[in-house]
Amino acid sequence: MQTRRDRNGNRRGFTLIEVLVVIAVIALLVSILWPSLAQARERSRQLVCRNNLRSIWTGILAYTLQFKERLPFLEDVNLSQPNADPFDPRYPTTAGRVLTRYVQPGSWRCPSASAGFPANAGCGGWKLTYTFSSAGKIGQGVPYDRNVSANTGGVFDPAVSNYTHFDGRPLRLLDGRRYVQAPALNRNKKGWWNVRRAIVAEALGGQPALGKPIYPHFGAPNVRYDLGNARSQFEANTLGNGPKPAYHELHADGDRVDIYFTRYWQQHWPGY
Repeated sequence: MQTRRDRNGNRRGFTLIEVLVVIAVIALLVSILWPSLAQARERSRQLVCRNNLRSIWTGILAYTLQFKERLPFLEDVNLSQPNADPFDPRYPTTAGRVLTRYVQPGSWRCPSASAGFPANAGCGGWKLTYTFSSAGKIGQGVPYDRNVSANTGGVFDPAVSNYTHFDGRPLRLLDGRRYVQAPALNRNKKGWWNVRRAIVAEALGGQPALGKPIYPHFGAPNVRYDLGNARSQFEANTLGNGPKPAYHELHADGDRVDIYFTRYWQQHWPGY
């Protein structure tokens, strides 16, 4: 950019007023564009997170192909030791150890994570920012085939809790629905059910059990069409839709999977 010249052809600099006007225009443009840039950045991070979950799901399916259509048996060391490394060889039943060879490298961390493990590693040191519906704490999980009430021959297996999924059960029995005695809000060929639980989800910061979660993302949470007649109550319990902080959950029914951008719920359901 050239400086201006006076009547005699001599160069002269910009006046203070001109500089301030330029600065004001730049500031105005930044203030207009910044929200759009921030939203685009958040959408990109959400896309990465969803791709991570799909990569993890693909790894789970690859595992089942190798092990006769059985899900992996997983135990979560971080349930009892939040600061433990979930990839440490001393914990061979953790998701990090069992699934590492099946999951695309780089798929274990969300770029917008609000919590992760080891918990004391901090945002830059988390190795895993997703939680798995595991069989339990290290040394306390019960494999599916050791469940005395397991019934692999029936259409619906009422013995295995839908709070846990990675207990080595057959893939065809994977289902996040919470089945209860009638009457409940919904019914399918397996029975009465009211809620669906995620099998893999982003870790939430804060104190979710106390109704004080810290979410990793911000946006418009999906309408949960998978909840059937429980949808309206779920949305009421989670403050509905619209622009709010939220997180991603991976739900599955057998080998069919859905990923929802949703919110954490605290209130109990009828018949729960």
